[in-house]
Amino acid sequence: MPHTQSQNRSVSPLAVLCLLGALAAPSFLSAQPTLEDSPIRLSSNENAYGFTPKAKEAMMKYIKNGGYYNRNNVSELVAALAKKENVTPEHVITTAGSGPVLMMTALAYAEPGKNVVTTAMGYTQLTRKFEASGGEIKYAPLSEEMGYDFDALKAAIDDDTVIVYICNPNNPTGSLADPNELKKFIMSVPSDILVFVDEAYLELSEGSFAINTMSPMVKIRKNMLLARTFSKSYGMAGFRVGYGVGDPAVIEKIRHYYMGPPTYLTAIAAVEAIKDTEHMAKNAKRYQAVRKYTSEAFDQMGIEYVPSQGAFIYFKSGMDVDKLREALADSGILISGSRESGVEPGTYSKWARVSMGKKSEMDAFLTTLAGLLGKEFSPSENLSI
Repeated sequence: MPHTQSQNRSVSPLAVLCLLGALAAPSFLSAQPTLEDSPIRLSSNENAYGFTPKAKEAMMKYIKNGGYYNRNNVSELVAALAKKENVTPEHVITTAGSGPVLMMTALAYAEPGKNVVTTAMGYTQLTRKFEASGGEIKYAPLSEEMGYDFDALKAAIDDDTVIVYICNPNNPTGSLADPNELKKFIMSVPSDILVFVDEAYLELSEGSFAINTMSPMVKIRKNMLLARTFSKSYGMAGFRVGYGVGDPAVIEKIRHYYMGPPTYLTAIAAVEAIKDTEHMAKNAKRYQAVRKYTSEAFDQMGIEYVPSQGAFIYFKSGMDVDKLREALADSGILISGSRESGVEPGTYSKWARVSMGKKSEMDAFLTTLAGLLGKEFSPSENLSI
């Protein structure tokens, strides 16, 4: 079961451009970037610790060349990613965030009578697009621990299944699959079915990334696709860069629905981010520390939650989720809702997802939550991140 327990500083040209863009944009609370005077946004799984300074340096160095198309830079990014994943460049496709990889795949495979098999309470960007394009969705139930039930997933596969989609760690539950069980499941899926593993949050999980990633499986099983993003562990959500890794035949199949590459500056920044492994490792440690801190606070307050390996924690407040979100928003704190999929509506109406932010942001959330629920919470001084 789930666990129960003011200085004067020079302003860069890029900053001026970003500020002008923000001023010109509509002031929608939920769409507003998290600035000093805006709500604490713990709703979108953004990285509060930011991207590597080396990426900023590279962008500022080459911003003058923004009048040119980014073909060379995207080629350099593809080469860097191919080296990182130990595959050929033909195995890689770069996109503006990993979302387009999911949507391109849905468009490439969806047709009436065909289905995607996935887990209930999972990420829905691919499945929503697949269903909107005429296909059907088959949901397998979660395990008792709100993790993956591979026997149930296998049982859901039929002659009309064209994709099996797994988000690992899962979103919104945060569950991480046992890598050996996941590999066995992948190899058990009929060879004519695409296995899609979405690893958007994997770098933030504890344990060995090399053991948990399914990237090496791409060269073992031909009909497989992996998606990654720079939005989470690399801290580049606003720049929009992601990629897919798969057999060249799979890459070519989804490329028919290509939605465009990352931008010129994003491609440059992403290459620098790949190089700065120290910064990404530091970000992951920060996430792990604040996730542990928040989990321990839930334990102290007696709030049920799912042990998470993602950029968020799924928890049961016992309060109607819409009322909870409204009350938190009134205090300047934004969280995500129950994010139900593949279950009877209302099954998780007292559950919510909170993204991990800085300790000060989590303290504000936890203090406000405790007040709303009549719980006791005292921020700890032992965590300095």
